[in-house]
Amino acid sequence: MIYHKIKNWFEKFAEAWTACFFMMVQGDVTALTINHAFTAGKTGFIAATVVALTPFKKDILNLWLLGIATASADYLVHPTHFGPHYAEAVLTGLGAVGIALIYERFKGKQ
Repeated sequence: MIYHKIKNWFEKFAEAWTACFFMMVQGDVTALTINHAFTAGKTGFIAATVVALTPFKKDILNLWLLGIATASADYLVHPTHFGPHYAEAVLTGLGAVGIALIYERFKGKQ
């Protein structure tokens, strides 16, 4: 049980971190810095902790929760880098859900 929670936390951290890391620079990997990695780490930590503390199994509700937690954490952790004040956070949340869906698809084929 605890192993599953820890494994799930690391998976959700990686999904939220990756989405935030690339969204901050709008996909321009040449602009990535160590500060972006740390900021994305804060977002990933908050989102993964929220998702890991819920009793939901890996299903569509868990994915929605990841998206909402990532968007909320992104909005709280740092100011937006583009568009309206909430645009980057919403896109980061959607990106985390997309990454999670891709990961689940490939993980299921092993």
